Amino acid sequence: MRAVAAVLHYVEGWLPLSQGFVHAHVTRSRHRRIVVSRQPIEHLAAFPVRPRPLSLAPIDRLPAAVRPRSLTTALAALAVAGRAGVLHVHFGTRVQDVRAVVRRLRLPLVVSLHGFDATSLPRHHPTLYEPVLELVSTVIVPSRFLADRAEALGFPAERILVVPAGIDTDAFPPTPLPEGPPVVGFVGRLVEKKGIDVLAAAWPEVLARVPDARLVALGDGPLRSLLESLPATTLVEPDPHRRVDQVREVLWAATVVASPSHTGPDGDAESLLLVNLEAQAAGRPVVTTRHGGIPEFVDDGGSALVVPEADPAALAHALVRVLDDRALAARLGGAGPAVAARFDVAASVARVDDLYDRLLSLGRK
Repeated sequence: MRAVAAVLHYVEGWLPLSQGFVHAHVTRSRHRRIVVSRQPIEHLAAFPVRPRPLSLAPIDRLPAAVRPRSLTTALAALAVAGRAGVLHVHFGTRVQDVRAVVRRLRLPLVVSLHGFDATSLPRHHPTLYEPVLELVSTVIVPSRFLADRAEALGFPAERILVVPAGIDTDAFPPTPLPEGPPVVGFVGRLVEKKGIDVLAAAWPEVLARVPDARLVALGDGPLRSLLESLPATTLVEPDPHRRVDQVREVLWAATVVASPSHTGPDGDAESLLLVNLEAQAAGRPVVTTRHGGIPEFVDDGGSALVVPEADPAALAHALVRVLDDRALAARLGGAGPAVAARFDVAASVARVDDLYDRLLSLGRK
């Protein structure tokens, strides 16, 4: 009996802690998988997958002149041995690695763009995608915002498929708003794009208006010191072995979740912002920004208050509104699960699997 064709998933590294959505899509797919990482394998305990991911990092020990050919040979050998029928590159950073393999084996090529690879990266490497434009069968993006960016990069509109990354809504069941002093929750990397600078600037005004408020932040990064210096603030150190549990605990403890993302200094922008979906699923009101793809995944005035990006005064005003008005907080939080339900990861994975089916069917003709 002939073996069923597999999908070869190619990633820069398996797997940064911020890329749990990649793990969800790879492991929940109904298709047989081969996972290949260009860099050494990391966080495998947090992101288990079978068969174990294969790393091509040893190629970096070869002389520079032979690395491209060795990379192509290795990828082609893995694709042939695993009977890969589709090659899926997650993030555009390494898409040029697969050009020769796609041509040699005539494999359908799927590329997922997730954010910085369509906003920031092309500013520094404007011709990055030109060599693969004619090779890509489908570009998957999580939002209409990023679809427009992908089209501006030269990908044909008819080859762009919008599939939100999605969340496991079962992992974030809604709970009643907590009793006690009001809590502002934040979950994310402590970097400028996530609006840490804006949150730090807004916090004194929040405390002046709501003196018993507390800020609980889960994350780490170069702007950690901005939050460490704030009064009434607790920083939760990320534990890669308790990723989902930690996020859920912070969301459930929060009266309102703040996600004040804005365009980074390098042009990086949010394409979706999963924590907003997780917070809405958990029944928490969200105060977020009119930035990138964020407005596509919240109901402004229904489940969230959306304010201009990079505006500390507007952020503080919206947070105080929710903290001061328990009825408003309950109304916004109560509307969240219905919004999040539209973006459950199971539906997203099914749409990508359907794409694989179509591409595999074409390859068998």
